[in-house]
Amino acid sequence: GKFNLEFGDEDIHTKIENFLTQNIGDAGKKIHAGRSRNDQILLAIRIYTKSELLKIWGSLLNLISVLIGLSEKYSNIPMPGYTHMQKAMPSSVGIWFGSFAESLVDDIKLLQTAFDLNNQSPLGSGAGYGVSLNLDRKLVADFLGFKKVQVNSLYCQNSRGKIVSIVVFSLLQIVLDISKLASDVLLFTTSEFNFFEVDESLSTGSSIMPHKKNVDVAELLRSKVNIMQGYLIQVFATVVNLPSGYNRDFQDIKRPFIESINLTKNVINISEILVKNIKPKKDILIKAMTPELYTAHVAYQLVKDGVPFREAYRRIEDSIDNAPPFNPYEVLKMSKHIGGTANLQSKAMRKQLLGYRKNLLKETNNYNKIILKVLDFYR
Repeated sequence: GKFNLEFGDEDIHTKIENFLTQNIGDAGKKIHAGRSRNDQILLAIRIYTKSELLKIWGSLLNLISVLIGLSEKYSNIPMPGYTHMQKAMPSSVGIWFGSFAESLVDDIKLLQTAFDLNNQSPLGSGAGYGVSLNLDRKLVADFLGFKKVQVNSLYCQNSRGKIVSIVVFSLLQIVLDISKLASDVLLFTTSEFNFFEVDESLSTGSSIMPHKKNVDVAELLRSKVNIMQGYLIQVFATVVNLPSGYNRDFQDIKRPFIESINLTKNVINISEILVKNIKPKKDILIKAMTPELYTAHVAYQLVKDGVPFREAYRRIEDSIDNAPPFNPYEVLKMSKHIGGTANLQSKAMRKQLLGYRKNLLKETNNYNKIILKVLDFYR
């Protein structure tokens, strides 16, 4: 609130130039030499994006860590696994939570790629065609903490919508995974399934039905992926078929871009609150482990005895109604291969998470040093 655009200021860049001129004299008039609003705006977007992606990166790591903890905590609680929306095979609450943790780990990789592409300095590219001054673009890129100079002056402008769309796409993947999580929560908390309970603090009532406890927060998390798709489409639709160079159309991608970042931050934070307040209903889950879930297990027992799988499949198919009862806990212990119910690789995932935290700390420290350096420079 201390530095505001006022009537007569052309834009923020002119405002800065006028401010510097008023405070330090003629040196302020030189700031635009070798620069255009085109590369200044692009630089501001890159710095803003870097700052916001670091926040999202950290929040996402926290959410993944919570999901891994829940996967470990509930690794031995049986839960029916579904395909085609029908009961399929024995599963566990642990593998369910763990699936979202691993999916979000993949999203971190996408986020890092988007971060690296954004981490290029366009300053000095001018209006998109360079300038007839001997600019040290690398010096400025290093001073501002960018990993590299974005070399081709024309590509700096051509990449604007491209890199923004890649960032929004990486954010969309995060929201997409959370939407699936929210859909599962809504399904598995219905009275028909009743596999989980959600803390009442996250439930809302009905204006007409006194008994209702609606998990509205999950519904709103589920819907956000559609809004995110809209933001991505807005960016694509705005920049598609534009000729090379700066086009004022770029201005219209800023709103969906900024809103996609803000929405992603909220979705991640609310998701962490939601998953921390979910508890499996163990008795109901065990009761749901009905005999048909074990048909593949019986077939595999025959396979262990040397029966070809297709023959074992047919034998079990002919005797499904006579399937013997099984102890779900014992069956879960038998799936020992990597990623099976008895081998969710939580330690390996935590180790991977530690690597991402180190990368985040490194990039955050670099960013903070630059902010302090710039502040000290202008002091």
